Parts: sequence; C-alpha cells; structure tokens
Amino acid sequence: MNKKKIGIVAKKLNHSLSPFIHNHWAKNNNNKFIYRKYEVQEKKIDKFFNNYRRDKQFVGFNITIPYKEIFINFCDKVTTRANKIGSVNLIYKKNKTIFGDNTDVIGFSKTFNSLKIKNTKSVLLVGAGGAARAILYFLNKKSIKNIDIFATSMRREENLKKKFKFNRFLIRSTRLRKRYDLIINASSAGMTKKNKINRNILNLVKKAKGVIDIVYNPIETDLLKKAKKHDIKYSGGLKMLVEQARPSYEIWSGNKIGIDSKIYQMLINKI
Repeated sequence: MNKKKIGIVAKKLNHSLSPFIHNHWAKNNNNKFIYRKYEVQEKKIDKFFNNYRRDKQFVGFNITIPYKEIFINFCDKVTTRANKIGSVNLIYKKNKTIFGDNTDVIGFSKTFNSLKIKNTKSVLLVGAGGAARAILYFLNKKSIKNIDIFATSMRREENLKKKFKFNRFLIRSTRLRKRYDLIINASSAGMTKKNKINRNILNLVKKAKGVIDIVYNPIETDLLKKAKKHDIKYSGGLKMLVEQARPSYEIWSGNKIGIDSKIYQMLINKI
C-alpha cells in the first residue's frame, strides 16, 4: 500500500523540524503517512495547489513563512479563527472540500497557559507577521487590552488594525514602555543566522513576569538566557512547534495522540 502524503510548504525549508515530528507520530501510530518538504516558489503556488486538489493520496499540508497569508485565498472554506487571524498554517481535505485552519493559536495557547502567569495586563509583542497575528487573536480573546507591537516596518500596521485590538505599533525601541508583564518574540530575531533581538527589549526582561520566544533554533535564545538569568518564567519555541503540529496530525490521521518527552529530546538532538 502506498503511503499517503502530508507535508510542509514554504519558499525555503532547510531547517524545518516538522518532518521529524509528523513522521515520528506516523511510525508510533502505525499510520501509512510520509511527511515531506515542499519548497515552492510563489509563482508556482497555483500549480502546486491544483496538483494537491487532484492528488487523492495527498491528504494535506502545513504552511510556514512566507505563505500563511497567501494560502488562505486558495481554500474552499476556512475556520472562523483562521478567517479572523487572516492566515492559515493547515490545509486538509474533507468530502472533496479543501479547508484551511490556523493551529498556531492552539500552540501559543498551550505555551501561554504553561507559564501560569497571573494578572497579565500588559504585553510587548515583537513582530507583525503570520505568527504574530495568531498571538494577537489569542491575546484579544483573553481580553488583554494593553498590547504594544514592535516591528521593523510600519507597512503591516493598518492591516492589523482592521482585525485586532492593540495600543501602539512602534518601530523605535526607545518608545517602548519601561515595563511589560509579558514579552513575546513572534519574529525571526534571535534565530540562528538572523538578526539579534533588539538590545532595549532585552533590557526590559528583568521587570517582566514572563517571556515567550517562538524561535526554537537556538533552543536557548538571548531573550530566554536573559529571562533565565533574572529568574523570570519563560518558554521557548519548541513547545509551540509541537503543540501546533498535533492538531494537524490528528485531523489528517483521525487519531488522538499524546506528547511525551521523547519527541522534545529527539528535536533537540536534531538542532
């Protein structure tokens, strides 16, 4: 029997850990799936999606940077949360209909809840891309109103204002508040071979109640090192990565799956 295809789509996928996660679950649950990387140039997205629609063995796929906002337009239907967020990271077929969903918000909610921070009233969100949109959706659902967004460009501000509630959109770190309860990095800053996170943001960590960094390579970013040094609660990107992957796999396979420490150790060994 041929294995059914699932996978991840982006422009470049050199360092994606998603295949290790999903193929691990497929093996453990005796599912006939193979999870692959699909590097697709933007001008070929139409062709890729049409091939997916026709291929009965191709069950579904995840989407990552920079296509989360593009693929929402290709779906026949999208979930309420994906529509509100304005991006999808999961696509699947059901009764010949192609659905889009956003599981980033599930991954972030698990990460946020694991920190058990009391009375989170003020948040600094670094980044304004697809992941940041899912996080804003969650923060708005939690009725956290005092949110500042720090990004390197103003071009996303107007679009975010149409969908979400937040206080200020800043491109200068000197205008940040002196204190935030929670600092969240939803950008690529601090990632291996990417720009370092802004020094003024690092200086805010010691006054925070908690820090979340969605970057998982390196495991311990400069932001997390700072939190650790000042005994601040923190969580890195691996938890969000695994927790957002789980609902995708459960939809494709029809199996409920558990998450154990083995998968985290396996991923750490791959980084």
